[in-house]
Amino acid sequence: MIIVCPNNPDHKRFNVTAHVSEEWIVDEEGTFIDVAQGSSGGEILHKPDLEDYYVCLECITEAKVTK
Repeated sequence: MIIVCPNNPDHKRFNVTAHVSEEWIVDEEGTFIDVAQGSSGGEILHKPDLEDYYVCLECITEAKVTK
């Protein structure tokens, strides 16, 4: 997969959503209080792929993604 900024091919950093699990501290009703200290970030449930929306961090433009 190649991610390219349409405004400047020298821009190499992009924002994208990844889905991960994490350990939480909750109250007796299951309401979120905080992320557990030392939580390793948990398991990756969905890594970014071709279907995701990528944004160039330098010019805030939607990036183009190819195989």
